[in-house]
Amino acid sequence: MSSRSLAVQVLHWITPIAIGTTYSIARLIAFCALQKPSRCSRGSAKTRQIVSVVLSATVSLLFQFQEPEQQDVTQDIQVYVGGSILIWGTMTINLLGKSKHIWYPYLAAWIIGALLETCVLLVKGLSGSGKFYLEFGAILQICRIVCLSVLAGSVTCFKLARLRADEEHRPLLGSHGRTHEDCSSADSADEDDDLLPAQDEGECSDQTKELKEKHKKRLQESGSWMAYLKDFKLLAKLALPSEDRSAKICLAILVVVILADRALNLLVPRQLGIITDKLSSVHETGEIPFKEIGLWMLYVWLGSYAGLHAITQFCQLPIEQYAYRKIGTTAFGHIMNLSMDFHSNKHSGELMAAIGQGQHLYRLCDFMFLDVGPMIFDLIIAMVYVTLLFDASITLIMILVGVGYTCIGTKSTSWAVQRRRRYNQAQRNESKVQNESIGNWQTVAHFNMTDHECAQYSKAVDEHNVARGRYYMAHFAGYAAQNLVLLLGQLSAALLAAYRVSRGAAPVGNFITLVTYWRTIEAPLTSVTFSVRQLSQMLIDSERLLELLRTQPSVVDRPEAEPLRFTEGRVDFDRVGFSYDTRKASLDNISFIAEAGKTIALVGETGGGKSTILKLLFRYYDVSNGSIKIDGQDIRNVTLNSLRAAFGVVPQDPSLFNTSIMENVRYARLEATDEDVKEACRAAAVHDRIISFPDGYQSTVGERGVKLSGGELQRIAIARAILRDPHIVLLDEATSMVDAETEAAIQKAFKRLATGRTTFVVAHRLSTIQDADLILVVQDGQIVERGTHEQLYALNGKYTRLWSKQLSKQAAQV
Repeated sequence: MSSRSLAVQVLHWITPIAIGTTYSIARLIAFCALQKPSRCSRGSAKTRQIVSVVLSATVSLLFQFQEPEQQDVTQDIQVYVGGSILIWGTMTINLLGKSKHIWYPYLAAWIIGALLETCVLLVKGLSGSGKFYLEFGAILQICRIVCLSVLAGSVTCFKLARLRADEEHRPLLGSHGRTHEDCSSADSADEDDDLLPAQDEGECSDQTKELKEKHKKRLQESGSWMAYLKDFKLLAKLALPSEDRSAKICLAILVVVILADRALNLLVPRQLGIITDKLSSVHETGEIPFKEIGLWMLYVWLGSYAGLHAITQFCQLPIEQYAYRKIGTTAFGHIMNLSMDFHSNKHSGELMAAIGQGQHLYRLCDFMFLDVGPMIFDLIIAMVYVTLLFDASITLIMILVGVGYTCIGTKSTSWAVQRRRRYNQAQRNESKVQNESIGNWQTVAHFNMTDHECAQYSKAVDEHNVARGRYYMAHFAGYAAQNLVLLLGQLSAALLAAYRVSRGAAPVGNFITLVTYWRTIEAPLTSVTFSVRQLSQMLIDSERLLELLRTQPSVVDRPEAEPLRFTEGRVDFDRVGFSYDTRKASLDNISFIAEAGKTIALVGETGGGKSTILKLLFRYYDVSNGSIKIDGQDIRNVTLNSLRAAFGVVPQDPSLFNTSIMENVRYARLEATDEDVKEACRAAAVHDRIISFPDGYQSTVGERGVKLSGGELQRIAIARAILRDPHIVLLDEATSMVDAETEAAIQKAFKRLATGRTTFVVAHRLSTIQDADLILVVQDGQIVERGTHEQLYALNGKYTRLWSKQLSKQAAQV
């Protein structure tokens, strides 16, 4: 072979590979960097699109008229002609889409193509004497070079013209506004939306819309997909078995099994080909190829569910369980540690749905190690092996099938992603309606709205079914189209292989190997789109969980925080200010001192800020101004656990777990004995009532304690506070739902509980706080009066008016 022929063959191989690689890498860079199409007028973009499509299609068509220089088409010519048709045809199809494109991937491919085609023309046209000869193929090549040069030149000239126009119209003071050459806002719909995540165009809740806007803004601010996906490293770390030794061992075994499985994908069809050739050679001799058949069965056994697949399943389970547990417990713990401002606006059903969807990210490990890695490995091996088995023509068919399969899959995935978002929203909405109705059954019954709630739930189920149906229809339609492409590709490869065998270019066994191996080729092709769809689905399902995990508590331990050193129990509010909403202050300049062991009562009209004072003391929120100190220590400088461990709280609306009374009371101090629990219940004047129940202390109280009356519920809550034996007691309307006789018994218990303890009492019944050491009258977020009962009554002010109103109500009731 002459040096000129060798150079031509090398250029034949390099040309389509270099062009395809350049275009693919440039497109990948544009995708990862979230680059947008060039800004231009709509007419200019349309004109450029038409010209580019026509010229690119011409280049592709010119290759189809390429005449081989010899009767037998060599592999380099097959790669050159077939690969070029595939590449230029794919680019033409891409140009047929939107009128606006990111042009530099095309520009780079056109420039590289023109240069390499010129090199091929020069090398082929030069004879040994140094003279240049033109043939029909060379004329076609010149036409292709001209078309590629025009394409590259037109885009280059446009870019230069636009840069000059932008420079001429740029204001002297450097305005950041858009120039007159920019597209209008209406043109933005023509941009390459495939560079951004699919958005849900259906109706959705305000929270979902807000979440999508946040993600879209975060993606644009990140500047690239790589920066955007960095946020998902948190979820990836949770899914990977980094802390479980047995799971890590299973992962290592999985890697070995995956490598062995890749080898079996080749060995099984290859062994069938060997058996076919062996049987052909011993035809009618009576000889049986035991060794070849035995080896084939060994490979089949290793690749079956009784072989390596069984090991895969056994090793996969611990990894999935680890990820499921890690994600679930991390999300749950994060939610439980968020601050009061989050939980005041939460929706329990949506939070549970977010955790449930996020827990399915245990598939992330499967995706990374069982799908993506083997898929890439199989594709590379398949291209090399099929080329060695026959020639590059069947490899080109396989690449063509892969490109078509992937394009259809990508498009169907974009449709499915949009419908998946609607499906997820409909699913969450059904869960929300269901949870709201069942959780508020009493309210529904009170207003006789059962039929209305059933209709609402029926509507939510119908919307769920419609969204689910649309999602799966798009899903199934995409699969059907992809499988059709696979069947056509298999038919083409089988016919070409049969042609090679019929001409004696390959043994019969190679045909059997190819037909058997084709199913192995289909697997990675199927995995390409499936993996993209799987990744898209995991990202969609994990968006809400990721947003949840990114939510940080507003009240946290400071780095220098130390445990609370409780000595006496003196509480000092110093010019405290606070607001739930920055537009309106809830507390303003609250200052008072609660001496150790004293009882402080907070009274006033509803909404004045009494409960807010207790919330700040418990540090549900941090103060906006001033400070709160316990024994001289700012509560913001001590750890939350040590601070809250010092309190015993009886809330205004107590809630119990759906367990026994014994377990609910013991929740205050888990190490308490049964006798301790009963003693606390006696102190709360509820013991006699409990033992009158059929199951006594083992009686279940229902969800949130709905089986108990209001007075019973509140007294059990008081018993919990008594059992806790706290340093500081917080009572928020602790006797609002008990009768006068029970109230008197509870007051005695409170006196015993408050002995030696600092106690804060929020009360509307002023009769319950007459003996308080200090009474603070709170109105509109300010302390308007302070003193003992006698002192305040003598002032004849706000407290006196409140006292008189209550006496009047009591007299009227009598």
